[in-house]
Amino acid sequence: MKIRTKIILLSSAIGSLILVSFAVYVSYFTAKTLESKFYIRLEENARMLGTHVFNSKSYKDKGYYELSNQFINQFSLGRNFLVRVDKNRKQPRYEPLLPMSNAFFEEAIEKGKAELMMGDTAYVALFFEDKDHDKNLVVVSSAVDDFGIAEHNDLNSALISGIVIFLFLIFLISFYFADKLLNPIASINKRIGLINISNLNLRLTSRKTKDQTKEKDEIEVLITNINDMLSRLEIAVKSQRSFISNASHSLRTPMTIISGETELALQSLDPKHPAHYSLEMVSREVDRMNLIVNNLLLLSRTGYDGKVQNMNYVRIDELLYSVKESEGYLNDNHRIFLDFSNIPEDSNLLTVQVNQDLFFIGLSNIISNACKYGNEKEVKVSIEVDHLKIIIRVVDQGIGIPDQDKPHIFESFFRASNVGSIYGNGLGLVLAKNIFELHDASLTIDSTEGKGTVVTITCPIAVL
Repeated sequence: MKIRTKIILLSSAIGSLILVSFAVYVSYFTAKTLESKFYIRLEENARMLGTHVFNSKSYKDKGYYELSNQFINQFSLGRNFLVRVDKNRKQPRYEPLLPMSNAFFEEAIEKGKAELMMGDTAYVALFFEDKDHDKNLVVVSSAVDDFGIAEHNDLNSALISGIVIFLFLIFLISFYFADKLLNPIASINKRIGLINISNLNLRLTSRKTKDQTKEKDEIEVLITNINDMLSRLEIAVKSQRSFISNASHSLRTPMTIISGETELALQSLDPKHPAHYSLEMVSREVDRMNLIVNNLLLLSRTGYDGKVQNMNYVRIDELLYSVKESEGYLNDNHRIFLDFSNIPEDSNLLTVQVNQDLFFIGLSNIISNACKYGNEKEVKVSIEVDHLKIIIRVVDQGIGIPDQDKPHIFESFFRASNVGSIYGNGLGLVLAKNIFELHDASLTIDSTEGKGTVVTITCPIAVL
């Protein structure tokens, strides 16, 4: 997941949590406030009725009903109940037609008032002590607060619509600030994408303002550190380039002289002479040194340029034929079999855009290794096309690669522990991998010790 997406989602989640929490708090507080106010209104109704009953000569006279109807009719489903309770009891002798338990009346008698909400119906009970009679009085008023319920529903609707609107605004604001925060990083990435081993002189652009005394932010510190790193890397690469160039010229001259003098000495020396074998060994080692130097120079050149020049359209099957012929000149006993049974009829699907010389070297190194370590058995080279990719497989039945050596096969000068006396310098596979990567191709190796190796090269088809 991208950082921009993370910032937007995290900001939206935090904003949503805050908004929902605030809305729940407001809704709950409002509901409790409306409920409390409604209890007060019911309490006033019950108090007036109770006071009227005590001041009246009869239990329920005409005035009682007029007063009861005057106030209770203001509420939905409003009703009043008069409950007599013995003075030595905390519960009614006979249960009234009310849904609550006797605990409600016990609370009203002990505390003087009791409140209860059952569903949408509110109940308020007031206790009146009657000193003139043997029973006390509990007045219960009940009703449904339609107005309060409607107000609360309207508030909830407003809160929900407000949450939706503000969540949309939070999302837009998060998106805006995510872009503002990440634009400098995007600019850095774009600039870094232009920098490679061949143009290390490029630097990231500083975002400093005219106010040079202003403290650097984290992005500015990052830019400074990257520029410092590029400067150090540029110096190191220049030093390495200079060393390789000077070393190659310095080594080639004496090796050429040694090689020439050795060949001249071998031509004029009797093969039975004791020094003849020594000169042959010197000549062979000089050739090996020349191969190592050439591979090192080619390896360094492919790594430094970061790009391939002299790109041409090449048929991959024809290039493999050339590799097979070249290998035949070097090794008469090679057994390379080209399997083209799965190639498409359209020849354009076998065309790649590569530097022919470099790609030839890469393929030659892979196939040469297969022949060298293949126990003199057949090496099969096949081609197939899948999803605009050309897949080349080189399969041998040789010594394979031990498991402990597999993590190191692409390291320079590394050779597997089971190669024995087979000649090699540990640079061919590294060079091939670099060449293929420069051409946007991939190289994978699947090997089992004692059974053989499968090398797969996947490269893009050229767009003609």
